[in-house]
Amino acid sequence: MKIGMFINYYTPSKGGMETSVINLSRGLEKAGHEVFIFAPEYPNYKDEVKNIFRYKSIHFNYGGYFYVIPAPFGSKMKEIVKDLKLDILHSHQPYSLGSEAMKFSKKFSIPLVFTYHIKYEEYSHYVPLIPGAISKRYIRKITVGYSNKCDNVIAPSTAIKKLLRDHKITAPISIIPSGINIDNFANATGQRNSIREKYNIKSDDIMLITASRIVEEKNINFLIQSFSLMKKKFENIKFMIVGDGAVKEELEEMTKKLGFERDIIFTGLVDRTEIVSLYQASDIFVFASHTETQGLVAVEAMAAGSPVVAIKASGIEDIVQDGEDGFLTNDSKEEFAEKVLKIATDEELRKKMAEKAKENSRKFEIAPWVEKIVKLYESLK
Repeated sequence: MKIGMFINYYTPSKGGMETSVINLSRGLEKAGHEVFIFAPEYPNYKDEVKNIFRYKSIHFNYGGYFYVIPAPFGSKMKEIVKDLKLDILHSHQPYSLGSEAMKFSKKFSIPLVFTYHIKYEEYSHYVPLIPGAISKRYIRKITVGYSNKCDNVIAPSTAIKKLLRDHKITAPISIIPSGINIDNFANATGQRNSIREKYNIKSDDIMLITASRIVEEKNINFLIQSFSLMKKKFENIKFMIVGDGAVKEELEEMTKKLGFERDIIFTGLVDRTEIVSLYQASDIFVFASHTETQGLVAVEAMAAGSPVVAIKASGIEDIVQDGEDGFLTNDSKEEFAEKVLKIATDEELRKKMAEKAKENSRKFEIAPWVEKIVKLYESLK
């Protein structure tokens, strides 16, 4: 099959959605299919691989974060899509290049699949000058309207499928959790001591880690506040925050006021290869986002051998097996701190959960994910 992927963020951007599309594309190609990526151009970046078509785009900084917005107006992509004779269009957002995919689907009678990667209305604070309640309703209306025009909507979890039905999405919905290259995280060894030396973390310290864009919706301030409760009961604990984003400086200032400059480490952006080493140097992965539809960073950490403590939210509930490879908590800093400390202070439990985390992460291998996606594509041809 020939598949056209439409995504508003792509390399060199390094978010979870971009990684998911890269993994899916490579998996499909390995299975013998052709994949063509339609994405925005980035300044001073050139693709080193074929079959990527770039739209002109607008670049700007907002809130300390760099944004790229594709500008499809007047593009020549219509002729490219026509000449490629694509069998399936797969959209990863309901707007901008997602709208392009919808346009080409109608124009050339090509089935359109849409993956619901994030809870879009939870990002309403990015819409300037419009009250949150109004922008949330508007965003939901766009998302629901778009979804109902697709031939199939992919939900990464059972909870997300229920959410979509509650939002009145009537299009067919397939539950297909995304996959990652588990071996990349499970097989790398020997980095724990060197990473700890680099960041001045003692061998007997318990190291917590989280990895994400450092933005409001990731709820990292909750993790810092929970950490402050942990430190009152357990001194030998550190917290590493991997990533960058609009609220990083604000959180660094918060850390200073709490007196945790030596205990909370902000790494900034790191290369994908280094994140593997950081996971392996850690003991527990912590996660507090309410906006994820899946939360693949938790799977990455599990594959590297980290139990997970996370707020019980729709994206994470199909990943973490509560009490087995980690804990799911209510939105309570006290409960969250308690569960982290339960693992941190019990070496036998920590080792048991780490092994179970590695085992359970195998459910998110790329090959079975791709197989399910291909079956879906074939059913729509």
